[in-house]
Amino acid sequence: MPVAAGRRGDAEELDARFQERRTQVPVLAQRAEAEGIAAIRSPEDMVPLLFPHTTYKSYPESLVAKGRWAQMNRWLDSLSTYRVENVDVSGVEDVDGWIARLEAAGHLASSSSGTSGKNSFLNKTKRDRDVSLRNFVECLTALGMPPERTWHVLPLGPPTSVTSHRIFRDMVVGAYHRPDGIAVAEKAAPEGHHRYMARLTAMRRAMADGTARPDEVAAFEAEAARRQAEVTERLGRIADQVIAHRAERMFFTTTFPLAFRLCEALAERGLAEGDLTGDNALSSGGGLKGLALPPDYRSRISRTLNVAPERLLHYYSMQELNVRMPKCPEGRYHVPPQLTLFVLDRDGESFAEVSDGQVEGRAAFFDMTVDGRWGGTISGDRIRADLTGCPCGGPGPTVFDEITRYSDLPDGDKITCAGTIDAYVRGFVDA
Repeated sequence: MPVAAGRRGDAEELDARFQERRTQVPVLAQRAEAEGIAAIRSPEDMVPLLFPHTTYKSYPESLVAKGRWAQMNRWLDSLSTYRVENVDVSGVEDVDGWIARLEAAGHLASSSSGTSGKNSFLNKTKRDRDVSLRNFVECLTALGMPPERTWHVLPLGPPTSVTSHRIFRDMVVGAYHRPDGIAVAEKAAPEGHHRYMARLTAMRRAMADGTARPDEVAAFEAEAARRQAEVTERLGRIADQVIAHRAERMFFTTTFPLAFRLCEALAERGLAEGDLTGDNALSSGGGLKGLALPPDYRSRISRTLNVAPERLLHYYSMQELNVRMPKCPEGRYHVPPQLTLFVLDRDGESFAEVSDGQVEGRAAFFDMTVDGRWGGTISGDRIRADLTGCPCGGPGPTVFDEITRYSDLPDGDKITCAGTIDAYVRGFVDA
């Protein structure tokens, strides 16, 4: 049985977007032709057209290793709404240089960190970025936090050379930071983010297969220790500022692991729960990124930083989506009207079975706001969803706070159509 959406008239709207995008996104056109799909008449028609999340890392790794950026252009072009092939890549030396050329041509490529291995690259446009920024403010406004420059805004993450991260931080500071707010002294952002991540991935692989030399391992460990020390030192400086302004309201934007580390830094300086008395706020998305924290880490963060539930924006999203699913006081993520939620079986081939209005399976989405790509994606997440509403009274489907990565399960993350779509993409690269 198909799983519901966050808006009415989905089949009609999805078909209108499909008819538009099939003329623009080459891989979508090829997939639709292969499946014999000429129109979206029901939710079932969408399932074969959803792109597995692995699609955005389907390029041959040799293209990056050998600096074949023109072929990388062709790969990205096959998945994009707007043509990429003519982007000038002369003189490009690495991924950072390639992304800079894409950005100069209006293609705001988003990339995963690559911490789990191969990087993924998604083509985004200024419209995509604007929608995402606006959605963040809308989520805060729904919590009762409209844009007001009355907060000490404290982004806990280190400075970064990634354009999208800088723009997001600048937007939040510009919308919420008080003119006389805390100014945390920043070191210059390290250059070559993707260059570093590529070296990190290569070293991890070399260490795993035993080919890394002792001097390479020592240098790698020294650099990792230096970076960790810089994060610790930065969080310590922020902790000092927090204590100095303990009665004023602060807005922390971060991940839960960094928020927990800040709490540890505050405790080391003698701060106890209840010592911060400002009406503080926190925004955080995503999980723990494989890090181990105590089971009660969220409540400890909220108590230490004095963040009441109504000032906590905790959301579920992913880089394939422009919009967020904010968590309500009942602990559920609400699917917004811009998203269509599908819950599929483990293989991503068909809809999971619904029982008493609830369903468990692989999360898939269509984001109607996506401009630079096809908006349909199959995630790597196992979720449980309720299609009957929420005890908080909010409408539409909700996702329970029980999200697991299939890659963390014994059988791994296997999506049946992934290999076929990857083959389509490679065909465009080799053409």
